[in-house]
Amino acid sequence: LDIKATSMPGDLSQWIMKHYDQEMSQIDIPDKGKIPVDAESVHRIWGLPNKGKKVCFKV
Repeated sequence: LDIKATSMPGDLSQWIMKHYDQEMSQIDIPDKGKIPVDAESVHRIWGLPNKGKKVCFKV
């Protein structure tokens, strides 16, 4: 399955934030399990690159 999304519906964003466990860095899916939020899982699920040039940004 090759899905390339350019945006995310607001309801999905809110659901993810509600179920995100910041201390464990994972999304808890009720009665289903957990999805780790790390470089490898983000790459595998969303297809975003996790190697190559570093991105510099200021907070």
